[in-house]
Amino acid sequence: MDNRRELARLRITPSMSWGGAVTSTVSLEQTGSDFYVVSVEETQLTEEQRLRRVAVSEAEVKERLAVLKRSTVPAFPVSPTVCDGSYVELTVEGESSTLALGWWTDAPEGAECLSEFADWLIETGLPPDEKNDDQEE
Repeated sequence: MDNRRELARLRITPSMSWGGAVTSTVSLEQTGSDFYVVSVEETQLTEEQRLRRVAVSEAEVKERLAVLKRSTVPAFPVSPTVCDGSYVELTVEGESSTLALGWWTDAPEGAECLSEFADWLIETGLPPDEKNDDQEE
């Protein structure tokens, strides 16, 4: 029996989604008492997929999730207007609930905690040469 549980999922879609654009999905998963950040990168033109799985400590995951549990996000978030970049959507699985928030490149005001969590997933799950430049500060 598979006891894997997805705690959060981040999907990054570049604005130039044609050609060789790479769409990335980075997930925080729990299997028993073990935690992993799993990334899947898909190249649209070639339909090529790359999978990466990184173990993370339970203490770090609990610390990151505790910050999210204490945070608040406005019901009507407003994102800065951008001309280019990537569409980012973060989904967090709660206790009998799900929260999903999407934005273009810069997170909405008041959603800094979600943006920082997304940045942590990117830094942990994507190889250094594959990190989206739009996501780095």
